[in-house]
Amino acid sequence: MITLAAQAVLLAVYAAYVRRLGRLRASRIAWVVALAICVSAFACGWFGGALWSWALTGTATDPLVAGVPWGVSVSWAAATLTLTLFDAFFDEEPVSLMWAPVAAPGLLTCVLLACTVGLGGGVAPTAVAAAIVGAPLWLMFVLSMRRRGSASPRETVLLACVLALCSAAVGLAEPMVAAGALVVELLVYLLLTGGFERLRRGFESSTERFQQEVLSRQYDEIRGIYLDMRGWRHDYHNHLQVMKADLAAGHLEELWAYLDELERDLDRVDTYVKSGNLMVDAILNSKLSLAEKDGVTVTCKAVVPELLTVDDVDLCVILGNLLDNALESCEKLPAAERWLRVYLAARGSQLYVSIQNSAVEDPGFNARNYITEKRGNHGLGMKRVAAVVDKYEGFLNLANEPGIFAAEVSLPL
Repeated sequence: MITLAAQAVLLAVYAAYVRRLGRLRASRIAWVVALAICVSAFACGWFGGALWSWALTGTATDPLVAGVPWGVSVSWAAATLTLTLFDAFFDEEPVSLMWAPVAAPGLLTCVLLACTVGLGGGVAPTAVAAAIVGAPLWLMFVLSMRRRGSASPRETVLLACVLALCSAAVGLAEPMVAAGALVVELLVYLLLTGGFERLRRGFESSTERFQQEVLSRQYDEIRGIYLDMRGWRHDYHNHLQVMKADLAAGHLEELWAYLDELERDLDRVDTYVKSGNLMVDAILNSKLSLAEKDGVTVTCKAVVPELLTVDDVDLCVILGNLLDNALESCEKLPAAERWLRVYLAARGSQLYVSIQNSAVEDPGFNARNYITEKRGNHGLGMKRVAAVVDKYEGFLNLANEPGIFAAEVSLPL
Protein backbone atom coordinates (compact mmCIF):
# COMPACT_ATOMS: atom_id res chain seq x y z
CA MET A 1 0.00 0.00 0.00
CA ILE A 2 2.92 2.36 0.75
CA THR A 3 4.26 1.82 -2.76
CA LEU A 4 0.90 2.59 -4.38
CA ALA A 5 0.51 5.73 -2.26
CA ALA A 6 4.06 6.84 -3.06
CA GLN A 7 3.61 6.42 -6.81
CA ALA A 8 0.18 8.08 -6.78
CA VAL A 9 1.46 11.11 -4.85
CA LEU A 10 4.49 11.30 -7.14
CA LEU A 11 2.16 11.39 -10.14
CA ALA A 12 0.17 14.24 -8.55
CA VAL A 13 3.36 16.18 -7.76
CA TYR A 14 4.60 15.60 -11.32
CA ALA A 15 1.36 17.00 -12.78
CA ALA A 16 1.60 20.05 -10.50
CA TYR A 17 5.24 20.52 -11.53
CA VAL A 18 4.31 20.51 -15.22
CA ARG A 19 1.54 23.02 -14.57
CA ARG A 20 3.87 25.50 -12.79
CA LEU A 21 6.94 25.06 -14.94
CA GLY A 22 5.95 27.09 -17.99
CA ARG A 23 3.14 29.41 -18.98
CA LEU A 24 0.23 27.06 -19.61
CA ARG A 25 -2.97 28.52 -21.00
CA ALA A 26 -5.18 25.44 -20.81
CA SER A 27 -8.82 25.30 -19.83
CA ARG A 28 -10.01 23.34 -16.81
CA ILE A 29 -11.63 20.76 -19.07
CA ALA A 30 -8.34 20.15 -20.87
CA TRP A 31 -6.60 19.63 -17.55
CA VAL A 32 -9.27 17.18 -16.39
CA VAL A 33 -8.95 15.17 -19.60
CA ALA A 34 -5.15 15.02 -19.35
CA LEU A 35 -5.24 13.99 -15.69
CA ALA A 36 -7.93 11.39 -16.41
CA ILE A 37 -5.69 9.81 -19.05
CA CYS A 38 -2.75 9.74 -16.62
CA VAL A 39 -4.81 8.24 -13.80
CA SER A 40 -6.33 5.64 -16.14
CA ALA A 41 -2.91 4.59 -17.40
CA PHE A 42 -1.66 4.43 -13.82
CA ALA A 43 -4.59 2.24 -12.71
CA CYS A 44 -4.16 -0.08 -15.68
CA GLY A 45 -0.47 -0.43 -14.93
CA TRP A 46 -1.13 -1.40 -11.33
CA PHE A 47 -4.22 -3.58 -11.61
CA GLY A 48 -4.36 -4.55 -15.30
CA GLY A 49 -2.06 -7.54 -14.86
CA ALA A 50 -4.05 -8.86 -11.88
CA LEU A 51 -7.35 -8.51 -13.76
CA TRP A 52 -5.91 -10.24 -16.84
CA SER A 53 -4.64 -13.11 -14.71
CA TRP A 54 -8.03 -13.46 -13.05
CA ALA A 55 -9.82 -13.45 -16.42
CA LEU A 56 -7.60 -16.23 -17.78
CA THR A 57 -7.13 -18.46 -14.74
CA GLY A 58 -9.89 -17.45 -12.35
CA THR A 59 -7.36 -16.80 -9.60
CA ALA A 60 -6.67 -13.26 -8.42
CA THR A 61 -3.22 -11.96 -7.43
CA ASP A 62 -2.73 -8.89 -5.32
CA PRO A 63 -0.19 -6.56 -7.04
CA LEU A 64 0.41 -4.81 -3.73
CA VAL A 65 1.72 -8.09 -2.33
CA ALA A 66 3.30 -9.63 -5.41
CA GLY A 67 5.31 -6.51 -6.25
CA VAL A 68 5.40 -3.85 -8.94
CA PRO A 69 4.96 -5.33 -12.45
CA TRP A 70 6.12 -4.04 -15.84
CA GLY A 71 2.77 -2.32 -16.34
CA VAL A 72 3.61 0.42 -13.81
CA SER A 73 6.68 1.41 -15.78
CA VAL A 74 4.63 1.45 -19.00
CA SER A 75 1.93 3.52 -17.30
CA TRP A 76 4.54 6.11 -16.31
CA ALA A 77 5.70 6.26 -19.92
CA ALA A 78 2.09 6.88 -21.02
CA ALA A 79 1.57 9.58 -18.37
CA THR A 80 4.85 11.27 -19.32
CA LEU A 81 3.90 11.29 -23.00
CA THR A 82 0.44 12.68 -22.15
CA LEU A 83 1.77 15.57 -20.05
CA THR A 84 4.55 16.35 -22.54
CA LEU A 85 2.08 16.58 -25.43
CA PHE A 86 -0.29 18.59 -23.22
CA ASP A 87 2.48 21.09 -22.49
CA ALA A 88 3.45 21.25 -26.16
CA PHE A 89 -0.11 22.20 -27.15
CA PHE A 90 -0.98 24.65 -24.37
CA ASP A 91 2.31 26.17 -23.17
CA GLU A 92 3.23 29.62 -24.52
CA GLU A 93 6.91 28.79 -24.15
CA PRO A 94 8.67 27.23 -27.18
CA VAL A 95 8.42 23.45 -27.35
CA SER A 96 12.17 23.20 -27.99
CA LEU A 97 12.84 24.75 -24.56
CA MET A 98 10.12 22.99 -22.57
CA TRP A 99 9.92 19.37 -23.71
CA ALA A 100 13.09 18.23 -21.93
CA PRO A 101 12.35 19.67 -18.43
CA VAL A 102 8.72 18.51 -18.74
CA ALA A 103 9.51 14.94 -19.77
CA ALA A 104 12.69 14.35 -17.72
CA PRO A 105 11.14 13.52 -14.30
CA GLY A 106 8.58 11.15 -15.81
CA LEU A 107 11.19 9.41 -17.96
CA LEU A 108 13.51 9.06 -14.96
CA THR A 109 10.71 7.41 -12.96
CA CYS A 110 9.93 5.11 -15.88
CA VAL A 111 13.59 4.08 -16.29
CA LEU A 112 14.14 3.50 -12.56
CA LEU A 113 11.01 1.34 -12.32
CA ALA A 114 11.99 -0.60 -15.44
CA CYS A 115 15.45 -1.26 -14.00
CA THR A 116 14.07 -2.46 -10.67
CA VAL A 117 11.53 -4.72 -12.42
CA GLY A 118 14.19 -6.10 -14.73
CA LEU A 119 16.59 -6.80 -11.86
CA GLY A 120 13.74 -8.35 -9.88
CA GLY A 121 12.92 -10.88 -12.60
CA GLY A 122 9.75 -9.18 -13.81
CA VAL A 123 8.47 -7.97 -10.44
CA ALA A 124 10.06 -5.11 -8.48
CA PRO A 125 10.08 -5.25 -4.66
CA THR A 126 7.51 -2.82 -3.31
CA ALA A 127 10.00 -1.23 -0.90
CA VAL A 128 12.41 -0.43 -3.73
CA ALA A 129 9.62 0.98 -5.90
CA ALA A 130 8.60 3.27 -3.03
CA ALA A 131 12.18 4.30 -2.31
CA ILE A 132 12.93 5.58 -5.82
CA VAL A 133 10.43 8.42 -5.38
CA GLY A 134 13.22 10.67 -4.08
CA ALA A 135 15.14 10.82 -7.38
CA PRO A 136 12.28 12.31 -9.48
CA LEU A 137 11.45 14.74 -6.66
CA TRP A 138 15.04 15.97 -6.60
CA LEU A 139 15.12 16.31 -10.40
CA MET A 140 11.87 18.32 -10.42
CA PHE A 141 13.28 20.64 -7.75
CA VAL A 142 16.53 21.17 -9.68
CA LEU A 143 14.78 21.84 -13.00
CA SER A 144 12.18 24.23 -11.56
CA MET A 145 14.76 26.19 -9.53
CA ARG A 146 17.16 26.29 -12.47
CA ARG A 147 14.45 27.75 -14.66
CA ARG A 148 13.72 30.43 -12.08
CA GLY A 149 17.33 30.93 -10.96
CA SER A 150 16.32 30.60 -7.30
CA ALA A 151 18.46 27.86 -5.74
CA SER A 152 22.22 27.60 -5.25
CA PRO A 153 24.26 24.39 -5.70
CA ARG A 154 24.61 24.11 -1.92
CA GLU A 155 20.85 24.02 -1.43
CA THR A 156 20.47 21.51 -4.27
CA VAL A 157 23.05 19.17 -2.71
CA LEU A 158 21.39 19.55 0.71
CA LEU A 159 18.01 18.52 -0.70
CA ALA A 160 19.63 15.54 -2.46
CA CYS A 161 21.10 14.36 0.85
CA VAL A 162 17.77 14.73 2.69
CA LEU A 163 15.84 12.88 -0.02
CA ALA A 164 18.49 10.14 -0.14
CA LEU A 165 18.21 9.57 3.61
CA CYS A 166 14.41 9.50 3.44
CA SER A 167 14.49 7.10 0.49
CA ALA A 168 16.82 4.79 2.39
CA ALA A 169 14.40 4.82 5.32
CA VAL A 170 11.48 4.07 3.01
CA GLY A 171 13.27 1.14 1.44
CA LEU A 172 14.80 -0.43 4.55
CA ALA A 173 12.61 0.43 7.54
CA GLU A 174 9.45 -1.13 8.91
CA PRO A 175 6.17 -0.15 7.19
CA MET A 176 5.19 2.53 9.72
CA VAL A 177 8.66 4.11 9.70
CA ALA A 178 8.74 3.89 5.91
CA ALA A 179 5.40 5.68 5.68
CA GLY A 180 6.66 8.44 7.98
CA ALA A 181 9.86 8.82 5.96
CA LEU A 182 7.83 9.03 2.75
CA VAL A 183 5.67 11.79 4.23
CA VAL A 184 8.80 13.69 5.37
CA GLU A 185 10.28 13.29 1.89
CA LEU A 186 7.24 14.83 0.22
CA LEU A 187 6.93 17.61 2.81
CA VAL A 188 10.59 18.61 2.40
CA TYR A 189 10.11 18.88 -1.34
CA LEU A 190 6.88 20.88 -1.05
CA LEU A 191 8.26 23.22 1.64
CA LEU A 192 11.45 23.96 -0.28
CA THR A 193 9.77 24.55 -3.62
CA GLY A 194 7.00 26.61 -2.03
CA GLY A 195 9.47 28.61 0.04
CA PHE A 196 11.69 29.43 -2.92
CA GLU A 197 8.64 30.36 -4.97
CA ARG A 198 7.46 32.80 -2.27
CA LEU A 199 10.96 34.27 -1.99
CA ARG A 200 11.12 34.70 -5.77
CA ARG A 201 7.75 36.41 -5.90
CA GLY A 202 8.65 38.68 -3.00
CA PHE A 203 11.94 39.63 -4.66
CA GLU A 204 10.23 40.28 -7.97
CA SER A 205 7.62 42.43 -6.22
CA SER A 206 10.21 44.51 -4.36
CA THR A 207 12.32 44.79 -7.51
CA GLU A 208 9.32 45.96 -9.51
CA ARG A 209 8.51 48.64 -6.92
CA PHE A 210 12.13 49.73 -6.88
CA GLN A 211 12.26 49.93 -10.68
CA GLN A 212 9.08 52.01 -10.73
CA GLU A 213 10.64 54.44 -8.26
CA VAL A 214 13.83 54.60 -10.31
CA LEU A 215 11.88 55.21 -13.52
CA SER A 216 9.85 57.94 -11.82
CA ARG A 217 13.02 59.63 -10.60
CA GLN A 218 14.67 59.31 -14.02
CA TYR A 219 11.56 60.81 -15.62
CA ASP A 220 11.76 63.84 -13.33
CA GLU A 221 15.44 64.28 -14.13
CA ILE A 222 14.95 64.05 -17.90
CA ARG A 223 11.91 66.33 -17.71
CA GLY A 224 14.02 68.96 -15.95
CA ILE A 225 16.68 68.81 -18.66
CA TYR A 226 14.02 69.01 -21.38
CA LEU A 227 12.41 72.05 -19.78
CA ASP A 228 15.81 73.78 -19.62
CA MET A 229 16.37 73.15 -23.33
CA ARG A 230 12.84 74.23 -24.20
CA GLY A 231 13.23 77.42 -22.19
CA TRP A 232 16.49 78.26 -23.93
CA ARG A 233 14.88 77.74 -27.35
CA HIS A 234 11.93 79.89 -26.31
CA ASP A 235 14.31 82.75 -25.44
CA TYR A 236 16.39 82.32 -28.59
CA HIS A 237 14.65 85.03 -30.59
CA ASN A 238 14.78 87.43 -27.66
CA HIS A 239 18.52 86.88 -27.40
CA LEU A 240 18.93 87.64 -31.09
CA GLN A 241 16.98 90.90 -30.75
CA VAL A 242 19.16 92.04 -27.84
CA MET A 243 22.38 91.24 -29.71
CA LYS A 244 21.19 93.04 -32.84
CA ALA A 245 20.33 96.09 -30.79
CA ASP A 246 23.76 96.14 -29.11
CA LEU A 247 25.47 95.67 -32.48
CA ALA A 248 23.43 98.44 -34.14
CA ALA A 249 24.24 100.81 -31.28
CA GLY A 250 27.92 99.91 -31.37
CA HIS A 251 27.89 98.56 -27.79
CA LEU A 252 30.51 95.90 -28.44
CA GLU A 253 31.56 95.47 -24.82
CA GLU A 254 27.96 94.92 -23.76
CA LEU A 255 27.58 92.47 -26.65
CA TRP A 256 30.64 90.46 -25.59
CA ALA A 257 29.40 90.34 -22.00
CA TYR A 258 26.00 89.19 -23.17
CA LEU A 259 27.57 86.45 -25.34
CA ASP A 260 29.64 85.23 -22.38
CA GLU A 261 26.50 85.04 -20.27
CA LEU A 262 24.71 83.06 -22.99
CA GLU A 263 27.67 80.70 -23.28
CA ARG A 264 27.56 79.96 -19.56
CA ASP A 265 23.81 79.39 -19.80
CA LEU A 266 24.28 77.07 -22.79
CA ASP A 267 26.93 75.07 -20.94
CA ARG A 268 24.32 74.36 -18.30
CA VAL A 269 22.02 72.93 -20.97
CA ASP A 270 24.73 71.07 -22.90
CA THR A 271 25.88 67.61 -21.90
CA TYR A 272 28.54 67.27 -19.25
CA VAL A 273 29.99 64.03 -20.55
CA LYS A 274 30.61 62.53 -23.98
CA SER A 275 32.18 59.19 -23.15
CA GLY A 276 31.55 57.36 -26.40
CA ASN A 277 28.75 55.23 -24.98
CA LEU A 278 25.20 56.57 -25.25
CA MET A 279 23.85 54.82 -22.14
CA VAL A 280 26.75 56.00 -19.99
CA ASP A 281 26.29 59.54 -21.32
CA ALA A 282 22.56 59.51 -20.57
CA ILE A 283 23.05 58.32 -16.98
CA LEU A 284 25.98 60.57 -16.15
CA ASN A 285 24.53 63.71 -17.71
CA SER A 286 21.26 63.20 -15.88
CA LYS A 287 22.85 62.64 -12.47
CA LEU A 288 25.56 65.28 -12.79
CA SER A 289 23.02 67.94 -13.73
CA LEU A 290 21.24 67.19 -10.46
CA ALA A 291 24.54 67.35 -8.60
CA GLU A 292 25.29 70.81 -9.98
CA LYS A 293 21.84 72.06 -8.99
CA ASP A 294 22.52 70.84 -5.44
CA GLY A 295 25.75 72.83 -5.31
CA VAL A 296 28.07 69.82 -5.70
CA THR A 297 31.44 70.44 -7.37
CA VAL A 298 31.71 67.79 -10.08
CA THR A 299 34.82 66.34 -11.71
CA CYS A 300 34.14 63.70 -14.35
CA LYS A 301 36.27 61.81 -16.84
CA ALA A 302 34.73 58.97 -18.83
CA VAL A 303 36.02 57.13 -21.90
CA VAL A 304 33.93 54.02 -22.52
CA PRO A 305 33.69 51.67 -25.54
CA GLU A 306 30.53 52.02 -27.58
CA LEU A 307 29.67 48.32 -27.19
CA LEU A 308 29.73 46.60 -23.80
CA THR A 309 28.93 43.08 -22.65
CA VAL A 310 27.07 44.56 -19.70
CA ASP A 311 23.35 44.98 -20.38
CA ASP A 312 22.09 48.59 -20.51
CA VAL A 313 19.60 47.97 -17.69
CA ASP A 314 22.33 46.47 -15.47
CA LEU A 315 24.65 49.36 -16.27
CA CYS A 316 21.89 51.79 -15.28
CA VAL A 317 21.42 49.92 -11.98
CA ILE A 318 25.12 50.19 -11.12
CA LEU A 319 25.83 53.78 -12.15
CA GLY A 320 22.44 55.16 -11.14
CA ASN A 321 22.49 53.71 -7.64
CA LEU A 322 26.12 54.55 -6.92
CA LEU A 323 25.56 58.15 -8.03
CA ASP A 324 22.32 58.41 -6.06
CA ASN A 325 24.19 57.15 -3.01
CA ALA A 326 26.94 59.73 -3.58
CA LEU A 327 24.45 62.61 -3.89
CA GLU A 328 22.65 61.44 -0.77
CA SER A 329 25.95 61.57 1.15
CA CYS A 330 26.73 65.04 -0.20
CA GLU A 331 23.36 66.39 0.97
CA LYS A 332 24.39 65.77 4.59
CA LEU A 333 27.28 68.24 4.29
CA PRO A 334 27.40 72.07 3.95
CA ALA A 335 27.28 73.31 0.36
CA ALA A 336 30.94 74.40 0.43
CA GLU A 337 32.13 70.87 1.28
CA ARG A 338 30.19 68.99 -1.38
CA TRP A 339 32.19 67.41 -4.20
CA LEU A 340 31.92 64.41 -6.53
CA ARG A 341 34.55 62.69 -8.69
CA VAL A 342 33.55 60.21 -11.38
CA TYR A 343 35.97 58.16 -13.48
CA LEU A 344 35.13 55.48 -16.06
CA ALA A 345 37.60 53.82 -18.41
CA ALA A 346 38.51 50.53 -20.06
CA ARG A 347 41.46 48.85 -18.38
CA GLY A 348 42.54 45.83 -20.35
CA SER A 349 39.56 43.50 -20.48
CA GLN A 350 37.74 45.27 -17.63
CA LEU A 351 35.46 48.29 -17.38
CA TYR A 352 36.64 50.24 -14.34
CA VAL A 353 34.26 52.58 -12.51
CA SER A 354 35.36 54.83 -9.65
CA ILE A 355 32.98 57.17 -7.84
CA GLN A 356 34.24 59.27 -4.91
CA ASN A 357 32.30 61.84 -2.96
CA SER A 358 32.55 63.93 0.17
CA ALA A 359 30.97 62.20 3.14
CA VAL A 360 30.76 62.16 6.89
CA GLU A 361 33.33 59.79 8.36
CA ASP A 362 31.96 56.55 9.78
CA PRO A 363 34.54 54.90 12.10
CA GLY A 364 32.55 51.66 12.28
CA PHE A 365 32.15 51.34 8.50
CA ASN A 366 32.07 47.80 7.07
CA ALA A 367 31.39 47.23 3.36
CA ARG A 368 29.40 44.01 3.87
CA ASN A 369 27.26 45.50 6.64
CA TYR A 370 26.78 48.68 4.62
CA ILE A 371 25.19 46.73 1.76
CA THR A 372 23.05 44.45 3.92
CA GLU A 373 21.96 46.93 6.61
CA LYS A 374 21.41 50.13 4.63
CA ARG A 375 17.71 51.00 4.76
CA GLY A 376 15.26 52.62 2.36
CA ASN A 377 15.40 52.86 -1.43
CA HIS A 378 19.16 53.30 -1.51
CA GLY A 379 19.53 50.22 0.69
CA LEU A 380 17.70 48.13 -1.89
CA GLY A 381 19.71 49.92 -4.58
CA MET A 382 23.05 48.87 -3.08
CA LYS A 383 21.84 45.28 -2.83
CA ARG A 384 20.91 45.44 -6.51
CA VAL A 385 24.37 46.81 -7.36
CA ALA A 386 26.03 43.93 -5.50
CA ALA A 387 23.73 41.41 -7.22
CA VAL A 388 24.48 42.77 -10.71
CA VAL A 389 28.24 42.80 -10.06
CA ASP A 390 28.04 39.16 -8.91
CA LYS A 391 26.01 38.33 -12.01
CA TYR A 392 28.93 39.36 -14.24
CA GLU A 393 31.54 37.95 -11.83
CA GLY A 394 32.90 41.43 -11.33
CA PHE A 395 34.44 43.24 -8.37
CA LEU A 396 32.84 45.74 -5.98
CA ASN A 397 34.80 47.64 -3.34
CA LEU A 398 33.36 50.20 -0.92
CA ALA A 399 35.51 52.30 1.40
CA ASN A 400 34.84 55.11 3.88
CA GLU A 401 37.83 57.23 4.82
CA PRO A 402 37.98 60.60 6.60
CA GLY A 403 35.77 62.87 4.50
CA ILE A 404 35.61 60.50 1.54
CA PHE A 405 33.33 57.69 0.46
CA ALA A 406 34.67 55.65 -2.47
CA ALA A 407 33.06 52.96 -4.61
CA GLU A 408 34.97 50.93 -7.20
CA VAL A 409 33.51 48.48 -9.69
CA SER A 410 35.24 46.28 -12.27
CA LEU A 411 33.18 44.48 -14.91
CA PRO A 412 34.29 42.34 -17.87
CA LEU A 413 34.21 44.05 -21.24
